[in-house]
Amino acid sequence: MHVFVNIVPQNQLDWACLSTLVGELTSQHFADASFNLQLPADQALTPEQQDQVVAWGLTVNQLQPTLTPHNYLINLRETDHVLPGALHQWAQVMAKHTGSPISLAAFDSSEDLDAQIMAYVADHQESGLQQTYRQVATASIDDPDERLLTLWSLQSYSVQTNLQNIRQMTQRIRPTGILLPTELLTPTLPLVSAAQAFAVLRQGTDIVRLHVPTIQRSMWAEATPIAWLDELTQVDTAQLDVMWQPAYTDYVQHQLNFLLTTASRKQLSKQAHTTLMTRIKQLIIGPTHRWSRLGLLQLISPRLAHQLFY
Repeated sequence: MHVFVNIVPQNQLDWACLSTLVGELTSQHFADASFNLQLPADQALTPEQQDQVVAWGLTVNQLQPTLTPHNYLINLRETDHVLPGALHQWAQVMAKHTGSPISLAAFDSSEDLDAQIMAYVADHQESGLQQTYRQVATASIDDPDERLLTLWSLQSYSVQTNLQNIRQMTQRIRPTGILLPTELLTPTLPLVSAAQAFAVLRQGTDIVRLHVPTIQRSMWAEATPIAWLDELTQVDTAQLDVMWQPAYTDYVQHQLNFLLTTASRKQLSKQAHTTLMTRIKQLIIGPTHRWSRLGLLQLISPRLAHQLFY
């Protein structure tokens, strides 16, 4: 069981973030993993960076092995973080449920990791697994390593068959942070895309959810709202069957709502904000939705409203 870790920049490659992520991955000494850096066509590495990538054992833009059957692909942004022991935890679930996509819970990279771990542990104080762990470990979790070990003691997963659940769709079709069985990948779709993850989901009968976070990441809709809108619209609903078309269409409308509220808080440039609002206006469909023209007007300036509607 091999894991292909494909790292793709969020925007322009952040070399410091890449160095951190590679360190987190390689320090786990997981033999059945290979790492690739997927650079956009308009980006290139300096000679010094190329030498460092070779020293790390990364390939660059070489993704053919991901089509090998009975293995898994995971796409990560270079701004993501992988918690200690994550690769081994993933491998254990993959071995038990070979062929099922695996959705990974995650902590928020914009918040302090230690505080999130403490909050998570506190929320699960009554867990039998944690109580058992506390009996064989120290009585307190003041040490950061102890908190991580306590987190691992809570590890659990479920096999979910309600694939069309709109509330859980984002965790199932986001472009990064999902373990995708390589035999279910569609060669004509970008590997790092919601369309690829959605195609994998539609081919399966279940999806595994690893409940305790093993990665730390930012949400696509909040970190890069226009990129997330691009991902959502790359799925051709006209090609979906009667089982998936209404579910995905409804999900997209819910995501447009979320993007509207996100854009009202996020510091976007004027041009990006106008672009986002214009595209959302074009995509909102009938029947009359909660985010109608009035909803848009409440979020934008009078000048921008005039540009959009008059």
